[in-house]
Amino acid sequence: MRIVVTGYGVDVSESPLRSQIAEPLRFLGHEVIAVAPTSAAIKWGLNRYCPEMLVVVPAAGVPDRNEIRMLTAASETVAVCLHTGPSLQGATTDLSVLDDDLREYDLVAVPDLQTFDEYEDLGTFRLSLLEPAVHPPALMNFVPSERRGIVVVGDSDPGNIDVVLNIDHLDDVVVMGEGWTDLPLEVSTVDNLPLPERATLFAGAHLLVELPASLAHQSAVKKSVFELGLSTAVYEAAVVGTPSLVQARPAVEHVLEPGQEIITFQSTSDLGQLIPLLLADHQETTEIGEAAWSRVTADHTWAQRWRSFLEPWVDDVEVDRAEEVSYLGEVQVLSQAG
Repeated sequence: MRIVVTGYGVDVSESPLRSQIAEPLRFLGHEVIAVAPTSAAIKWGLNRYCPEMLVVVPAAGVPDRNEIRMLTAASETVAVCLHTGPSLQGATTDLSVLDDDLREYDLVAVPDLQTFDEYEDLGTFRLSLLEPAVHPPALMNFVPSERRGIVVVGDSDPGNIDVVLNIDHLDDVVVMGEGWTDLPLEVSTVDNLPLPERATLFAGAHLLVELPASLAHQSAVKKSVFELGLSTAVYEAAVVGTPSLVQARPAVEHVLEPGQEIITFQSTSDLGQLIPLLLADHQETTEIGEAAWSRVTADHTWAQRWRSFLEPWVDDVEVDRAEEVSYLGEVQVLSQAG
């Protein structure tokens, strides 16, 4: 199938949307063309390549749904609206307008079961679930090292700052997220890193700690922290065999089994005592990291998500056997290096 994809960052090498959409679809054997999110670029892509499908990641400035409808009707192309929020910080889409999207797009994909259940009464024949996942080959260029300490992931909310202050007596703490580098904390801090560098950082830690989503993000997506799914960092850490410690909430056990494939805490006030205990038991964290790797690479890859999404409209989605062997080999290398 020939597919045109548009959205901010989809044609940038380090974009999350590239590893979420373009690369997995190419892995499945589809021809994918990424174009800028402008009317002129989309029209050019539709006229030049005559694709069977246009995938649009809606955001401010992207042509509105009515214009997309006119463009794809003229080219007889199936129009797909792909919503990425609310868990993906920095790539959030507005889920409050799904009823409008369902009227104008041929297919609408939502990122979480809660949203799917909320809108399924409008008709599931045009509504699909495409949950967050990971594309393992995108993490292949990480540099393995001896595992030490923890990586704390989250933005510098006041509550999250208190959490870090309570664990800053530990050695080898790295905090990754927005707003940390300007704070006078005695821990290593980094802004959001490109994917290979993130993979290297995660692969060098005994444990990844996912802090609650910032209040600003919760406000933007109109969901509390207990309604949000796992961050992309948890999926990426699992691919390099690093276990995650996250706040208990319904979405967690939908992805990984608590106690076996992921570790949970009830309140951030528990972290000061829980983190040292976990770091003291390297065997337990290693086993949970290996179990997380097995589950994520078996059930939560973008290639699998897209294969399932396209199955009703594609008679035979096949991956070249040599390519599939190569992919599985890459995943195995990731596991061994972790």
